Amino acid sequence: MWGASLVGSFWWDKHHDRTVRPVRTFAIAAGGCAVSIAALSLPLDPVALIPLRVVHGFCFAARAQSLFLHFSRHAPEECRSSSVGAASSFLLIGQSAGPLLAGPLVGLMPVAAAVLVMTTARAIAGLFALASAQRENSADDAELDEEADAEETTQLPVVGAMNPARPSTNGVGLAPFRGWRVAPERLRDLAGRYATPWDQHAGAWDGSAEEAASVLRSWQRSGALVREPARALYAYEQTGPRGAQRGLLAAVHLDSRLLPHEDVIPSRANGIGRVLEVGRLNLEPLLLGYSGGGRTAAHLDAATRRTPASEVLASDGQRHRLWRITDQAAHSDITTELSRIPAFLADGHHRWVAARQLRRCLHADGRGAGPWDYISGLLVDVQRSPMALSPVHRLLPHVNPTAALNSAATRFRIARLRGGLIEWLRVLRQNAQHAIAFVLVTGREAFLLIDPHQAFVAEELRRVPAALRRMQLTVLHAAVIETLWGVPDSPEDVHYEDSPTRAVRQVQEFGGIAVLVAPPRQADLQNAATAGLRLPRKSTSFGPKPHPGLVLRLLDED
Repeated sequence: MWGASLVGSFWWDKHHDRTVRPVRTFAIAAGGCAVSIAALSLPLDPVALIPLRVVHGFCFAARAQSLFLHFSRHAPEECRSSSVGAASSFLLIGQSAGPLLAGPLVGLMPVAAAVLVMTTARAIAGLFALASAQRENSADDAELDEEADAEETTQLPVVGAMNPARPSTNGVGLAPFRGWRVAPERLRDLAGRYATPWDQHAGAWDGSAEEAASVLRSWQRSGALVREPARALYAYEQTGPRGAQRGLLAAVHLDSRLLPHEDVIPSRANGIGRVLEVGRLNLEPLLLGYSGGGRTAAHLDAATRRTPASEVLASDGQRHRLWRITDQAAHSDITTELSRIPAFLADGHHRWVAARQLRRCLHADGRGAGPWDYISGLLVDVQRSPMALSPVHRLLPHVNPTAALNSAATRFRIARLRGGLIEWLRVLRQNAQHAIAFVLVTGREAFLLIDPHQAFVAEELRRVPAALRRMQLTVLHAAVIETLWGVPDSPEDVHYEDSPTRAVRQVQEFGGIAVLVAPPRQADLQNAATAGLRLPRKSTSFGPKPHPGLVLRLLDED
C-alpha cells in the first residue's frame, strides 16, 4: 500500500498541475478508497487483496495533496497558515481515529459489517466533496480566466488614429428609443440570472427564434417587462470583477460609420437574423468604441449622479446600472457631437450583419425607413473607459493530436511545456511578442509551436493582403489549420472559445486539440483597419460585455 502511495504521489502531483481541481480530485480519491475497502468484505483469496491494497494506497496519496492545495489557494491570506495547519490536524485525527475505531467495531459486529461502516464513512466524505466540486468548477473557472485575462489582455487602440477608408457618413447616427425595461420587482429574479428572454433557451440563435419570441411576449404579458414612458437615451455603467465601463446606450443607424475588424460565420448571422425577424427585437447591443466626445461624457457624468432607473447585481458579480436621459437639449448635444466621430465595432459583428440583411429584405418588400434602420448599441469612450482585448482560442474536435503534432514538427520549432494553464499562457504571451507562436493542447500535454519556416509561411500566405500576413491568426488559419492539418474552416470543424480554461477542459473531456492564441497586436489591428481589411472571424473578444437585458428595443415600437 505504501509503495503505491509513493508512486501515486508523483502521479497526483502532475494531475493537480494539469487540472487544478483539488476538491474534485479528493472526491475521486475518496470514492476509490471506499470501493477498495468495500471489496475487503468479499470472500477473496489473499492474493486478490494485493491489487485492492494497491488501489487503496494510490487513491490515499491524493487526499492530503488535494486538501492542502485547496486551502493554500482559497484560505484568506491573513490566516492561510493556520487554515492549512488545521486541515493537517484534522487529517491526522481522521487517519488515527480510523484504526482505533476499527477494533471496537469488529468486536461489536461481524467483520464484513464493520468494513461496510468504514466504507460508508468514506463514501459520504466523497459525496460531500463531489457536491463542493460542482461549485469549485464554476469558481475556479472564473478565477483561472481572470488570471489568464491578466496575462493575455491588451487595451483597445484609440479609434481616431486608424484613418480607415471613409464610409458613407462621417460618424455615428444616433436616436433615442422607447424601450422595454425589466420591472423593478423582477430585476433580481430575471436580469440577475438571465440576460435576455432567449437566454433561457439554448440554441435560440440557431433555429429556436419562435420560442425566443414566445418567451419575450410572455414576459410582456406578465408584466416582467414594462414599457418606458417616453423615448430616451441611456447612461449605462457596470463595475465588478470583470472590469468597469461607462457608455451611452442608444439606437444606432445601420449606415453609421462603424469600423468592423473581422469576418463573420454566415450560418450564425442567419440564425441571429431569424430571431430579429420573428422576435422583432434587437438582441444584445453592439459594443462600439470611440474617442473624443467631451460633451457626451459630460452628459453621462451628470446622468450617473442621479438615482439609477435600474440596478442589478448579476450572477457573475458585476453590478449594472442604467439611467434615462430624456432632456431634448441633451439628445441634440449628444447626437450632434457623435455624428462627427466614427466608432470601432468591438463586439457584435454577427448582429450588425444580421440587422443589415433584415433591413435589405424589408426595403426590398417595399417597406421604407423605419425602426429596422437602427440597432441597439453601447458607445464607450475608450479614453475614459478602456476596453480589454482578449483572444478567442480554437478548438479542433476532430483532429488527431499525434498527427497534428507530427505535421507541425515539419514546419515549426516545438517545445513541450511544463506547469499548468497560467504558465502556458505566460510562455505564449512572451514568445508571441516577437514571433509567430501558438500553444497546442492535447488531452494530457501542451506544446509551444514557434518560428514557422519562412518559406512555408510565404507560400501559403502569398494571396493574403500584406497587412495581415504577420498576424498570428492569419498564419494559424491559412497555413496551419487549412493547409498543414487539412481542416476545413467551418463551424463544424473549428470551434471558438473565449475562455482558455474551458478550451483546455473540452479537449481533456472530449478529445481533439485546442490551439491557444495571443491577442492581436494593436499595430495589427491598426494596419488592418487602415487598409479596410477584415481579420479572420472570431479574432478578438472585447470586454467587459454590457448587460443586454436591462432595456430591450423592439423593431415595431420605436
